[in-house]
Amino acid sequence: MSGFKRYDEEFKQSLVNLYQTGKTQSELCKDYGVSHTALSK
Repeated sequence: MSGFKRYDEEFKQSLVNLYQTGKTQSELCKDYGVSHTALSK
């Protein structure tokens, strides 16, 4: 098993939408448990 999480398209799109409405990357990482690296991709 690999050492990283897979996120489905719906989850990724919801994070993009939140980012576009003004949430910062740091807030999204903290609120959803996503790494900065995964979020920036």
